[in-house]
Amino acid sequence: MRIGDLELAPLSDGTAVLPREFYVDLDWSAHRELLGADGRIHMPIGCYLVRGGDRTVLLDAGLGARTTDWARGGDLPAQLAAAGCAPSDVDLVVCTHLHRDHAGWLMHEGAPYFANATVRFGVGDWKMFVTDADPTDHIRVAMEALDAAGRLEPMDGDMVALAPGITARATPGHTSGHYCLVLASGDERAFLLGDAVECPLQLTEPDFYALSDVDPDLARRTREAVWREVEGTTDLVAAAHFPDLQFGRVLTGEGRRWFTPA
Repeated sequence: MRIGDLELAPLSDGTAVLPREFYVDLDWSAHRELLGADGRIHMPIGCYLVRGGDRTVLLDAGLGARTTDWARGGDLPAQLAAAGCAPSDVDLVVCTHLHRDHAGWLMHEGAPYFANATVRFGVGDWKMFVTDADPTDHIRVAMEALDAAGRLEPMDGDMVALAPGITARATPGHTSGHYCLVLASGDERAFLLGDAVECPLQLTEPDFYALSDVDPDLARRTREAVWREVEGTTDLVAAAHFPDLQFGRVLTGEGRRWFTPA
């Protein structure tokens, strides 16, 4: 799809399969539709490719070529190729945060997978995912190697300009250094929310949260601020784990909000 002069493509690196306990305080008796046949939550591991002018930006870097007890990654290279993009074409990788399903392809087989890219991330994530992490953790290893190579540019504060029409907005709560992207071109905008919002149902069920939120109260306030900004507008909204990586808009009426696919 296009956002004004920006070209935007959702990409999936694979699938996460999580127990229902991952969504805390959700009444599952009313929302069985969120569960697969195995009684677990199935969600894509989403990334987004943004191209405009002479810049190619990748938001989030998937899980990588690995399988864990809760996820399978490895599809991003084929997805990039299908979008007509080689890893070496990427100028900038922006990690919304440093959870392993958002930074897994930063390094591959001991080398930066995006050979020509600068990597940007929220400085608030460094302590949790690098300083305090196990020295053998692959995200810590990747970040330390990229730092030593001068490839990292941490983001601090709000509204960080990354490229023409692409701005990083601080959206803490899921992690301390979480950022989302705002794309703006002409009179069109899109919000790529990372894990600031895990599920569209959080519009109508605002009190349930993801087990991986490091500060659930702050995450809830962040979601509310996002909803207030986009409700009733033509702004498109997407996130890393929305079903089928589908874009939508936030509608409002009669004192409630809901998400409608674009």
